[in-house]
Amino acid sequence: MTTNINTKQLKRDASPHLKVNRSSQWVMQQVLVALIFPFIAAIYFFGWRVILMVGLGIVSALLAEYGYQKLTNKTVTIQDGSAAITGVLISLSLPVTAPLWTIVIGNLFAIIVVKQLPGGIGRNLFNPAVAARVMLKLFFSPWITNWVLPGPDLVSTATPLEAIGNWTPVVGAEVPGLWDLFVGNQLGGPVGETSKLMILLGMAYLVARRIIPLQLPLLYLSGLAIVTALYGDFSYVYYMTHLLSGTAFFAATYMVTDYSSQPLTPDGKIIFALLAGILTGIIRIVFDFPGGVGIAILVMNGCSSWLDSYLAPRIYGHKKRIKNNKAARQRVKRV
Repeated sequence: MTTNINTKQLKRDASPHLKVNRSSQWVMQQVLVALIFPFIAAIYFFGWRVILMVGLGIVSALLAEYGYQKLTNKTVTIQDGSAAITGVLISLSLPVTAPLWTIVIGNLFAIIVVKQLPGGIGRNLFNPAVAARVMLKLFFSPWITNWVLPGPDLVSTATPLEAIGNWTPVVGAEVPGLWDLFVGNQLGGPVGETSKLMILLGMAYLVARRIIPLQLPLLYLSGLAIVTALYGDFSYVYYMTHLLSGTAFFAATYMVTDYSSQPLTPDGKIIFALLAGILTGIIRIVFDFPGGVGIAILVMNGCSSWLDSYLAPRIYGHKKRIKNNKAARQRVKRV
C-alpha cells in the first residue's frame, strides 16, 4: 500500500525538534519559590528585619553582577535569577543580628570573585553562596556568629552544634529536643535554617517540579547520619540531633544540589553528595566550630572535575568505561 504525501506540507525547521520550556531562568524562578518557605519561617521567628536582610542581599547581588558585567563589557545576565538566589542564600545564612554590611561584602565576594572572575554561571568551580558563607565565618566572626534566640529580647545563645561537636559522643541536657530542632522552637542560629519543617517543604516543591532529584539531598544527609551514628554508638538521638542542627537540611536542599558546582556525571553526583555528607560529619566531630557543612561542600566542589574524569559512563562503541580509557577520559575533562 502506498500513500501520496505532499512534501510541501511538511515542516522542515532547524533542529532541535524536541523543545521544552525549562529555561535556566525558569529553573532559577522555581528555586526562588522554594526559598519562600524558609524565608517565611525566618520572618515568623526573627521578625521583620529578615525582609530588610533578604532585600539587601538580592539588591547587592544583582548590582554586583550588573556592575561587573558592564565594566568588563560582558552580556548582562541578571535576568536569569542566579544572582538573586545567591543573595537570598547568603542573607538566610546569617543571624538576625548580623550587620547589614556583612551581607553586602558576602555578595560582592560571591558574585565577583567566585562566580564572575572564573567566567560566570556554569564556569564557577565553587558554589558562590557557600564560598561567601565560609569566607564570612573565617574573617568576620563574631559579627556573623552572634546567635540569638527568637523573640524581641535578642538573648544570646549557643548553637546545638557547639554541644555535640569536638569529640562529644552524647547529647547534653542543654540541647533542644528533636521536635524543637525540627520546627525551630527557641532555636538560635542563621535565620533561614531554623525550621527544618519549612526547608522540607521547599525540598518537596523542588522535587515535585523536577528541579532537583530526591536522591542527592538524601545521600548527603545519609552520609552525615552514617558518620555520626558510628561515632555516637548508633544513638538515635545523637545522629538525629546532628541532622536537625546547623545547616545540614538547608545545604542538602539548596547547596548540594547546585547545578554549576556539582559533577556532571550521574555516578559523580552520587559520590559527590554522599562524600560531602560524610566529610561534614567528620569535620563536626573533630573540630570545635560550626561551619563544617560549607567546608565539606567546597572540598567536594573542588573534586567535581576529578570525579567526572573517572566516573563518566562508557562511550558507545568503546569497550572500556572512561575511567579505564585514557584517551576518552582526556576528552571529557573540563577546560
